[in-house]
Amino acid sequence: MHILWLRRDLRLSDNEIAALSTADNAEVLPCFIIDPWFYEQAEVGKARVKFLFESLEDLDRNLRERGSQLYLFEGNSLNVIQELTCQLIQQGDRPKLFFNRDVQVQYGIERDRQIINFYREHSLEYHQGLNNFLQTDENRRDEWMEEYYTYLRQPLHPTPEQINTPALQIDLPQLTFDQLKQKYNQFWETENTYFSGGETQAIATLNSFLNSRFHGYHWKISRPWLTQQGATSHLSPHLTFGTISVRQVYQSTKAKAAELANNPKAQFSLKAFRDRLRWHDSFTQRLYFHPELVDTNRYPEFDEYYSPAELSEEKQELFAAWKEGQTGFPLVDASMRQLKTMGWMNFRMRAMCATFLCINGGISWHHGAEHYMQQLIDGNLGIDNWQWQMQAGVTNPLSDTFRIYNPNKNLEEKDGDLKFIYHWVEELRGYNLSEILDGAYLNESP
Repeated sequence: MHILWLRRDLRLSDNEIAALSTADNAEVLPCFIIDPWFYEQAEVGKARVKFLFESLEDLDRNLRERGSQLYLFEGNSLNVIQELTCQLIQQGDRPKLFFNRDVQVQYGIERDRQIINFYREHSLEYHQGLNNFLQTDENRRDEWMEEYYTYLRQPLHPTPEQINTPALQIDLPQLTFDQLKQKYNQFWETENTYFSGGETQAIATLNSFLNSRFHGYHWKISRPWLTQQGATSHLSPHLTFGTISVRQVYQSTKAKAAELANNPKAQFSLKAFRDRLRWHDSFTQRLYFHPELVDTNRYPEFDEYYSPAELSEEKQELFAAWKEGQTGFPLVDASMRQLKTMGWMNFRMRAMCATFLCINGGISWHHGAEHYMQQLIDGNLGIDNWQWQMQAGVTNPLSDTFRIYNPNKNLEEKDGDLKFIYHWVEELRGYNLSEILDGAYLNESP
């Protein structure tokens, strides 16, 4: 029996462990573990968990179409895998565990280490695959770029057509999807109409981007209203949960570029998008080698200025205003209100709001990073926390200045027609650009 343990790789297409574990009609048990530890963390995002659960539902449907199903176990991941393995052994089996490497916090790192040790101690086979490209030897970091693109150009892993999952009697806490929705209803009841989870939706989103939405990507990416309307791929939540692989996105984009060989503007937009894929994966790689960067300043010289310590009363008021989009700076407020409603905003607005909080507000990046992770559907610790450190000035201590995004300058350049402002800050609809830049609204009564 093969145990197919799925985590942040919730797809059947281009999934190494799905292809290998189901080959030659081998018996396979696909499973996901609802580990209560993860849902108790301060940075857990309700909308992100709903996206995860939607992705699990879609995966179960895709498995059932192939004669299988997704087993939802509940409990401590280490205990579940150990007990599941022991029960299969008692039934006369010699299970082999398939799971992909995951980039995570210390809890997950230690969990995987103990599971590997358990399998070695019992002389059982296991296969640790790659969800997306990941370099595991830090001594080869100079070769990262070459190895990265070599991986992206390799053929996709085949999608299983039939999956052999026999009827199993497993004495472990399990959940049906109805039970999952009832027990974790605080996540299911979260309003999220902007992003839907699942491999089926991921492929549809990629196709719609490559069919038309990619045009002008290279300049639209920094315009908040255009990105809200779909000028960027909107694949980031799917990449976070692995409902589609970076390699599949990359190869589909290259194929589209080949179709448009005589269209240099389209070529440029698609190249800019592929560069962002590499940018995305480079942060995942950094976190793999340096998981401490989630909560530790890159350089200890900044510990005096940036820490997760409780905020003073004055800073708590500023932090609350920032979170609610009530700072009085229109583009900051519009962006933060968008984040609260959509669980998403484009990168430039994320960076601008971060510098505003840390540099202008004097509030540690730790607090802002946690809030982003609570709100973002595509929350990714590798990108989020490093970018917060970067925008706060921590990652480049030799710089003479901090990077600061001027909210008014960005408003004029990136939302000059005020569509984004008018949509999210309704109280400013009676003002034109000049009046907003001059702060005329500040003299009005609320």
